[in-house]
Amino acid sequence: MKEEGEIMTFKGKIAAWWYVAIAVLDGIAIAAVIYNGLSLILAVNVIAVAFVNLFFIPPIFKNDVTITKKDVIVRFGLLTKTIPIQGITIVKIMKNYSASFAASFDRVGIESSSMSAVFISLEDNAAFINELLKRNRKIKYLI
Repeated sequence: MKEEGEIMTFKGKIAAWWYVAIAVLDGIAIAAVIYNGLSLILAVNVIAVAFVNLFFIPPIFKNDVTITKKDVIVRFGLLTKTIPIQGITIVKIMKNYSASFAASFDRVGIESSSMSAVFISLEDNAAFINELLKRNRKIKYLI
């Protein structure tokens, strides 16, 4: 966690399975090309793996959540989402497998009145939740 006045940044959590998924997927693609040579079908599969890597690799380098005076800014690889703090209605600890801005199954669900739920995973979920509750006392915290 990094604090600068009213702005706090929380580092995102990346589970070991995230790295394993990248290694296995890329390993299979590389092994297939080495074993079979590059054919049209394999080229299409290699391109598909490259596109999947565009989602999996950037979060390793850019994965954090910043709380400003008015917003929560979630950065997860190439994706960024801004959530107004006053619009947040519920924050809850979750362990689910839905698509989200998280590279771990240890997640915090943020529900807002103005948008669909966002799931994030941070190294210090408790500190993040406490900071949100300080900034908006109307947020319900569900365990």
